[in-house]
Amino acid sequence: MKRKCYLPKSYEELKGLSPKELRFYWNAFYIYPLKGVKAKLRPLWYAIQCELGRCKLQEKYITRLDRYAGNPDKYIEHAHKKRYALSVGTILTKTYKGRTYQVTVKGENAYEWEGKTYPNLTALAEKIVRSHVSGPKFFGLTGKKYAQN
Repeated sequence: MKRKCYLPKSYEELKGLSPKELRFYWNAFYIYPLKGVKAKLRPLWYAIQCELGRCKLQEKYITRLDRYAGNPDKYIEHAHKKRYALSVGTILTKTYKGRTYQVTVKGENAYEWEGKTYPNLTALAEKIVRSHVSGPKFFGLTGKKYAQN
């Protein structure tokens, strides 16, 4: 930051600032001009958080934040998209250490094994392996054939 000044302590406080005050903070952190107050609030808030925490926000993250600000619903949907599509009733079979495990898909967030229901494949795979492991990888679901379109 180029100047010492009071920094807002919350996102709500930042949103309540006047355009003139926002421009002041923007110019303290960025060299390119402010082109829309609402689109730049999030990058500005991250920059302020980094300044308060004594870390540096990289320019590539500002670019990503600008993209996300344009259509946040699209990126939220993308972040929560499943990489594999399994129909209810599908039975996943895995042989691990000489023992065969069969898991039944009960729903989007329900996988049954030995009469117990697990919220995701990772929790189930960790129960079987007794250490951290990726559930989709453990059950062989990471290939292109399982990707959703």
